[in-house]
Amino acid sequence: MLIIGERINSTRKEVQEAIKKRNASFILREADRQIRAGAQFVDVNCAVTSGDEAQDIDWLISVIQSEIRDVNICIDSPNYVAITKAIGVYKAKGRLMINSITGDESRIKHVLPLAIEHDTKLVSLTMDSSGMPGTAEERFEIAKRIFDTVRKGGFNTESLYFDPLIRPVSTEPSQAKEFLRSIPMIKSLGNAKTICGLSNISYGLPNRSLINSVFLSMAIEAGLDAAILDPLDKNIISHLKASRTIMGLDEFCADYIKAFREGVLSK
Repeated sequence: MLIIGERINSTRKEVQEAIKKRNASFILREADRQIRAGAQFVDVNCAVTSGDEAQDIDWLISVIQSEIRDVNICIDSPNYVAITKAIGVYKAKGRLMINSITGDESRIKHVLPLAIEHDTKLVSLTMDSSGMPGTAEERFEIAKRIFDTVRKGGFNTESLYFDPLIRPVSTEPSQAKEFLRSIPMIKSLGNAKTICGLSNISYGLPNRSLINSVFLSMAIEAGLDAAILDPLDKNIISHLKASRTIMGLDEFCADYIKAFREGVLSK
């Protein structure tokens, strides 16, 4: 499973403050800790700041790649200007992921050429101009339209990840079930993959780690390929490792045993 570390997100007050004060040591520490904990990509999201997003994302990526020369970055922004800026500043010897496009034609028009030109992975949200879908079937129909559009546009769909958009169970409890139902439907398109922003499921609830980790196990069983999550949360990582082992996705339980020996599993 592809793990994208979620911690460098300006919705976190500490990150927002670090961006504002240009605290490079804090950002580097957050990136390094996530990579050491197993994140293959570092998500960079600075949409919620008091400054200019394009300039802020320029600074964030510059700081991270100044010390981590092979870092993989997930550019997390709805703003194609900020995405373009981020791609331009990225000089590391890793890989980029763009998060995200939607079914909106103008969004695809602006972002898809960037993803093709720079050979990035690409996240697509299963929503369009009519809003967020309520059922698995509606998610699938949007995903199918997007899949056909980007494939015809020349994008390698093996690098395409659909996010069926989990919503908080605290306010929309039926949406967790619809999300899980949508995963195998979307994967039936062919080589399309699925991804989620894990922490959305538990918004507004106490002990969020418990909800996140149990839901992650259920999503893995449904076929989830990637998740944006906190790799420093032992509870989540423990459920991830155990779930993959139970599902037969961890040959000879090697990854689980390695994680146990390294002390990264919760007790």
